Amino acid sequence: MPAAQINVLSGHPRASLQAAVKGVAAAMVDVLGAPADRLEVWVNEIPADLWAFDGGLADEKFAEHGRFAVETPFVQCTLLAGRPVELMQRFMAAVTDAVAGAIGADPERVRVQIELADPDLWSIGGVPASIKRAAELAARAQQQ
Repeated sequence: MPAAQINVLSGHPRASLQAAVKGVAAAMVDVLGAPADRLEVWVNEIPADLWAFDGGLADEKFAEHGRFAVETPFVQCTLLAGRPVELMQRFMAAVTDAVAGAIGADPERVRVQIELADPDLWSIGGVPASIKRAAELAARAQQQ
């Protein structure tokens, strides 16, 4: 169920964006323990003339500040509620490292937001995640 959208300025090499997607997906699996077949990660590229920075449009500010100082990658994640805060904080750090490393951004400029979804109010195939998740956890326990 975990989902993340990486919002960045347009113009990064495709390989860098792919590395960011893979890095965030890896953080979901490695840090959160999310099943790889359940997660979704994608990139939204925003044209620099549609992104505001320091009171002006980002493309106008590039000459003054440089792209590295202007861009603020914003990663929005949706996770089912119930994980410990410490785990989510480790996840935010891993996402920051993955995105900054992949696109060459200043880690201090990367922003990560986690939106928690109530499992009773999130459905998977029309079934509340609270019910679907309980059934999956029981099935996994029987396999062990």
